[in-house]
Amino acid sequence: MHDPLSVAEELIELTTTLATERRLEALLGAVVNSARRLTRAEGGRVLVLDRTGRHLHGLVGQNDVAPDAAALSGEIPVYAEGNAFNLRDANVFAAVTGKIVNLADVYDYSGFDFVRLREQDERTGYRTRSFVVAPLWNVEGVTLGVLQLINVQLTPGGEIGALPKAFERVVGSFAAHAAVAIANARLFEENRELIRQLDRRNADLARENSRLKVMAAPQEEQVVGESPAFRAALDLARRAASSSVAVLMLGETGTGKDVFANAVHRLGKRRDRPFVAQNCAALPETLLESELFGHRKGAFSGALADKKGLVHEANGGTLFLDEIGDMPLPLQAKILRLLEEGSVRRLGDTRLEKVDVRIIAATNLDLPQKIAQGSFREDLYYRLSVFPVTIPPLRERPSDIPLLIDFFLRRIAQVHGREGFSLTPRALDALCRWRYPGNVRELKNMAERAALLIDGDERIDLKHLPAHLAKAAPDIIVQTPAAEGGTSLRSAVRQYEAIVIENRLREAGWNQSRAARLLQISRRSLVEKLQRYAIRTP
Repeated sequence: MHDPLSVAEELIELTTTLATERRLEALLGAVVNSARRLTRAEGGRVLVLDRTGRHLHGLVGQNDVAPDAAALSGEIPVYAEGNAFNLRDANVFAAVTGKIVNLADVYDYSGFDFVRLREQDERTGYRTRSFVVAPLWNVEGVTLGVLQLINVQLTPGGEIGALPKAFERVVGSFAAHAAVAIANARLFEENRELIRQLDRRNADLARENSRLKVMAAPQEEQVVGESPAFRAALDLARRAASSSVAVLMLGETGTGKDVFANAVHRLGKRRDRPFVAQNCAALPETLLESELFGHRKGAFSGALADKKGLVHEANGGTLFLDEIGDMPLPLQAKILRLLEEGSVRRLGDTRLEKVDVRIIAATNLDLPQKIAQGSFREDLYYRLSVFPVTIPPLRERPSDIPLLIDFFLRRIAQVHGREGFSLTPRALDALCRWRYPGNVRELKNMAERAALLIDGDERIDLKHLPAHLAKAAPDIIVQTPAAEGGTSLRSAVRQYEAIVIENRLREAGWNQSRAARLLQISRRSLVEKLQRYAIRTP
């Protein structure tokens, strides 16, 4: 055995390693190595309790004589039958009682069960004799595992025997270092997991905050929808808002490209600056150029004074160019210069002016096709489409229809100064099943028309909706009950459930497994409901 100075040096070196090393296996390897050097043990292991506290498993193993015997074979159960501690195992005994097990020869000792160890000796050809097990307890007195030392050599000549009593405290000190390493590693991992959870939570809160900002906008600017396709588009808009890159809104007429553009502006750093919109198809070329870029006095007949353009009004903010696909080619060159250089020239002027404007454009046209036809600049297309956002048509997000109906009717009720509007189940059914070639704008117009047609507290019914809604699907519209109010709550709920199920199926492309996930029910439940409501793939 070594002298006290050697013990102190080993402990100092181990403490230094403990302070600088973060990898648990490297730390425990250093502990085992130091303990083996001081005790001249042929082998050593660290066994740790799993998170459930029911098994000990080997984490680090060393053996200079027989490397194949270094690792622990399998895991050691902490509990025996009847849920009592497995105290017949020397490792469990040390872990549970906090006492060091120090044996001269395991083959001559009958107080513990060493069947597992002897079987491992047979497999590896190694002969275990002396056996030391020290408990690894943390500062709170909680067992974390055990430190094993195998075949302690008492003399330089290789005599093997039990660890001298004087060295039990030394081994206990090394076990304490191992316990500190395990506790710190677990604490580090728990902190890292908490940081990951916090990062995920912060990301969720940021998304929710963005959604609430959009929802808290003035009613005419609110973005309404919860379907996966819609939320994906909204998430892209939120990501685009964090920078000043050009955004190109794509989608059919009436999908709400202007509302999305406004949302990008409100969620970005320019939210407190102007948002200026211009429909590029609404004016002839000369008037559009003057409207966008301004003009100088005398630039054309009727130009009696200098006039700022919309790009000047939007300075520091956002310029929304709707129907950009209909913009004349000469003006496209000016928009390209604005994007590339941040400068504009007024009509009738020779000087360039610098402006700081973010461009958001929108179109329902196929711009690559217009490029092929020579009616749209390819270089402008690539500058505008840095960040494209495609807004899905309403027919691809039918589950949003009830939300939109409720939104429009609440807004109309406020304008009319009344409490609210309600729909009959068959009116809601008809609205949810319509394909809406005019998208959200068409649904909004239907809601406004219906609100004007009802009398007093009358509910919106089929007669208040366009005739083509009922004619388009006469077999799926529920017949009017014999008496007013004859529809029971149960039948109304079932009818609405059938509508929601069919809408989710449409969103999922009639894939039943995907629709079941969207509905958060099992596929078996979905199949039963499809049979109950006679819903079939079209």
